[in-house]
Amino acid sequence: MLKELQEFGLSEKEGKVYLAALELAQSTVQQISTKAGVNRATTYVQLDLLKNRGLVSQVSMDKKTYFIAEKPSKVKKLIEREKSEIIFKENEFNKILPSLEAIFNAQKDRPGVRYYEGEDAINSFRDDLVKTTHKYFFAIAPVSKHFELTSEKEEVYTKLIKKIQEYKHIQVSDSPIPEITNFSKQYKQFKSKYIPKTKMNLEVEIALFDNFLWINSLKGKPRAVLIEDSIINLSFREIYKMLWNLAN
Repeated sequence: MLKELQEFGLSEKEGKVYLAALELAQSTVQQISTKAGVNRATTYVQLDLLKNRGLVSQVSMDKKTYFIAEKPSKVKKLIEREKSEIIFKENEFNKILPSLEAIFNAQKDRPGVRYYEGEDAINSFRDDLVKTTHKYFFAIAPVSKHFELTSEKEEVYTKLIKKIQEYKHIQVSDSPIPEITNFSKQYKQFKSKYIPKTKMNLEVEIALFDNFLWINSLKGKPRAVLIEDSIINLSFREIYKMLWNLAN
C-alpha cells in the first residue's frame, strides 16, 4: 500500500508514518516512530505534514500528546482537492496563454534552440527526422576507417535518404568509405565526397536541413544542439558549399 500512497501524493516517509498511525489508532510519537521504522525527529516532521493535509489529528491527554490517523476516505478527498487545484491552475494559465504566445511570436527573428543530452535523446531526434520529407540534407562528419555499416545503421541511412530530395554527405576520413559511397549507386538523390583527416580535424557531426542546423558532439558525453534560424542555416550552407567544392 505504501507505493500506492506515494502515487497519490504522499512521500515515502509520510506514507510509512500514516500507515503506522492507521494501524495503531491513538498513539504517541514514539509508538508511531517504532512501528513506521522512522526515527523520532523525522516522525514529528511527517506528522506535521500529515496534519496539514488533514490526514492526522492530535489530542492531549494526561500531559501526553497522541496522534490519530483520520479515515482513509480523507486520502480520497486529498486527491480530489489536488485535482481541483490542477484544474484551477490550468484554467488560470489558459487565460494568460494568448498573451504569452503573442510575446513569443513577436520575437520572429529569435533563433529556436533545443538541447539534446544522452543517446536516447539523440536517437529520438533521428527517429523524428525520418518521419518528415525534407528538400535537402547536407551533412559532414568524421568517419573512422573501422566504420562498419551494421544493419541498424543501414536502416537509418536508407530511411533518411528516402525522405530527402537532395542529400549530400561529406566524409572526413583517411579515405572514402565504400559502404557510404555506394548509397549513391542505389539512390540518385544521394551524393558523397570526402575530405582527408590530414586537412580537417572535426569532432562533431554537422547537418543542415530546412531552416535547421544540427551539431552533434562525437566525443565525450553524447550531446547535441538543434538551431532553427534561416540566416544561420543559410550562412552554414554557404560554408558547406565551399567545403563540398574542395572535397574529393
